[in-house]
Amino acid sequence: MENENEFTVGGNKTVNTPHDKLSAMMGNNPDIKPHMLEDMIDTEFPAITDTIELPSKGTFYANKQSHIKIKHLTAEDENILTSADLIRSGKVLDVLLDNAIVDSSLNSDDMLTGDRNAVLLYLRKEGYGDLYPVKMTCPHCGEEFLDEVLISSLQYKVVDKEPDSDGLFTINLPKTRWQIRFRLLNGKDENYLVKAGEQKKKTKKNVGYSQNLTERFIRMIMSINGKTDKLQIKKAVENMPIGDSLFLREYMRTVEPGIDMEKEFTCSKCGENFEDTVPITAKLFWPNAKI
Repeated sequence: MENENEFTVGGNKTVNTPHDKLSAMMGNNPDIKPHMLEDMIDTEFPAITDTIELPSKGTFYANKQSHIKIKHLTAEDENILTSADLIRSGKVLDVLLDNAIVDSSLNSDDMLTGDRNAVLLYLRKEGYGDLYPVKMTCPHCGEEFLDEVLISSLQYKVVDKEPDSDGLFTINLPKTRWQIRFRLLNGKDENYLVKAGEQKKKTKKNVGYSQNLTERFIRMIMSINGKTDKLQIKKAVENMPIGDSLFLREYMRTVEPGIDMEKEFTCSKCGENFEDTVPITAKLFWPNAKI
């Protein structure tokens, strides 16, 4: 009785698998190209994919794309997450995103920060589980304690303000009365800010403290009282009263779509309750990392 899992090519019996069948046929048929083998294997062992809604609902994109198709983390992605070169360069999460996004109509560099974070949190939940361990500092007793957050409990922010036709928001500051027009940051902006910060650490411009807040303002603000020159905007930001700075930062936070990372915690040391932002640490994609 013949084995159904075998077939004959040139008088030789071969195990019946898609890989073996196509390999055998390739040897006899020049019209069958090598890529056909890969396509057949991809069909047999596909990566798991999902389509998720973007927090921005596509409002800020030219094609108004509100959903994106992504594949779950795979063994191949572990190569990315453990690459020392990518970790040192700060590109590891960008490469991870590019590898996970199946939908070619939206580039990760062009995605808003809130949309990128939503994809990263979804990948983490599906890849390593819903439970995310975090280290918090109690504002009441000052002690550090460990807690756990369910990623699935972090909901999309409710945003009821939309940008104008130029993709900008307009706000008047309470103290200086300056009219500010600003845009939201995307992946390209975030990478620029990281590189700019690293560059300043290596040069004489290093002032001994992070200038991330003012650098973000300069990157986001498109005009102040109609002035669009970046040098003028930089000077204005540096002289902005702290009350106006807090007001602007809070307004930017309320209009930016993304994940609501505010959560209530209970200190395991003193028992007091407090609200704080869930920190994104190495535990997100490196669960065994020390924090």
